Amino acid sequence: MKSSGRLPALSACLAFVLSSALFAQTTQNPAVTAALHESADFRQRGQLSSALDSARKALKLAKGSCGECQRLVVDLQFQMDRPHDAASSAASWTSHASSPAEKATAEYLQARALVLEDKEKHNDALLHRADQVLQQAAKDAPSDPAVHLLEGRVLAALKEESDAKAQFLACAATPGATPIQCRRANAYAQNISLAANDEAPDFTINRTDGTPVTLESLAGKVVLIDFWATWCGPCARDRSYVQSIAKDFDKDNFVLLGISTDEDEDVWKNHVHANRMVGIQVRDHRDAMKDMFHVSGIPTYLILDGNGIIRFRTTGALKDLRTKVQELVKESPSSTTQNTAKAAATTLKPASN
Repeated sequence: MKSSGRLPALSACLAFVLSSALFAQTTQNPAVTAALHESADFRQRGQLSSALDSARKALKLAKGSCGECQRLVVDLQFQMDRPHDAASSAASWTSHASSPAEKATAEYLQARALVLEDKEKHNDALLHRADQVLQQAAKDAPSDPAVHLLEGRVLAALKEESDAKAQFLACAATPGATPIQCRRANAYAQNISLAANDEAPDFTINRTDGTPVTLESLAGKVVLIDFWATWCGPCARDRSYVQSIAKDFDKDNFVLLGISTDEDEDVWKNHVHANRMVGIQVRDHRDAMKDMFHVSGIPTYLILDGNGIIRFRTTGALKDLRTKVQELVKESPSSTTQNTAKAAATTLKPASN
């Protein structure tokens, strides 16, 4: 589902990392370390305001020279949907950065915060500011594909399509680019309008047997994500329809990912078994996935294309999910290749007597 012409919100929970400059700084100050542990404990319990206070305390104790503290403050402000504060904190961080790589990380996060703030305020000045910050980040970390990718999306939102395409191609050509970055960059370069969609966060969630399900493991497939719970009436109403979609498409092209928000694991397992639910079924018992995908109510349905780009989202009232899945499966390169192979096989098949 496309946004209203602005670069959409980007995941705020776990994805704020430059691919070539992942920064983690430790401190030797016991008081700072204690404050950081305190912040982590509050965050684990979902007490974000207290976690932010502890992170700020750690930063104050470190007299501003703690990159780990700076990063934690910014991440928490993102998680609390406070992009203006995150942009301000990231800007302050740049003045205390101890290396070009750390400075580029701060600049990248500042730009992402400005983009999110623009989504709220619809002010092109914020996008232009993000563009300026990313240009500096490119000087501090010239070989980082994440900078090129975000810069391309900002320029696309500003309707500077040729420059946006150049940034996407630069991202795809960067040796350090991850597979998902390459796929998205190439997709955006071919169709600039795709850059106006949300991107799925780089998540990991385990099945009951411990097998991880990741965004990368679903690459190349259209993914219907179903956020649901056993106690949810509308979820029960929609279940047969949603489950039937998983049976309509080839497993090489499509996957249904059911994400339950149930707290009781046994209740969830029994429900899945009793209703013979197909697809990948996992339980989001700490709401990490809900937070990453900004899900505020259930049932919520999202459809990702093969590049992990969110092409459709709806909460509550059921929409025509099957048609949207079908459209995306048809445009999938893997689907086209398979259809060509099937046609060739049919042509070569000897005629029966």
